[in-house]
Amino acid sequence: MRARVSRFVFGAVLLVIGPAVATEPTTPSWHKLGDSNGIAVFGRDVPGTSLIAMRGECVMDASMLRLASVLVDTARAREWIDSVAETRTLRKLSETEYVQWNHVATPFIVQDRDFVFITKLELAPKDGRVTLSYRSTTDPLAPKTHYVRGEFIYGKFALTSLGVNKTKVEAELLCDPRGSVAKWMVNLVQKDWPYSTLSRLRRQAKKPDIVDNEKLRQALAQPG
Repeated sequence: MRARVSRFVFGAVLLVIGPAVATEPTTPSWHKLGDSNGIAVFGRDVPGTSLIAMRGECVMDASMLRLASVLVDTARAREWIDSVAETRTLRKLSETEYVQWNHVATPFIVQDRDFVFITKLELAPKDGRVTLSYRSTTDPLAPKTHYVRGEFIYGKFALTSLGVNKTKVEAELLCDPRGSVAKWMVNLVQKDWPYSTLSRLRRQAKKPDIVDNEKLRQALAQPG
């Protein structure tokens, strides 16, 4: 049940916090929850919510381009993102920003979830870095469903090139599946998200039919 319910979440906007002043509370630090198969898992409390933010990081034997190509390939998202039954791009806001809708299948005793969110791709070729961030939004093109509308408070994938076929991968998520699921249970089961997501991403990138995205290749080849 625990492993199955953990599939509420997709998994994938980094909170940008300005310089703190002496009277402002500090953001709680990440605390390590475990390390397995080269994947480290962290959690941290978030002020203003009883939900716990999750983080995973590892080094993968794949190029940054290959991993970024997997992340932006929405047509094949169901192959590696746990329990995603359907995904659509509702509209493009720009070449690097678009609105998506995901339907997430859940156990029969729990109503399915769906999410409407903005995905933003940021490329920093000079720094050898790619970031894909996402956060929930509302959109008139989102389908009307009987699912519970969950919320991605923020999420991100950050890729840092360490060489030709070596990439550091960081993933973060703060998600509220909404509905009647108790927050303590959400926190319990979402602890599986970093390990499951990064393991699936690693396997997906190794598939022989994965093709590097040509537009990404050209963009990452640009100086600056």
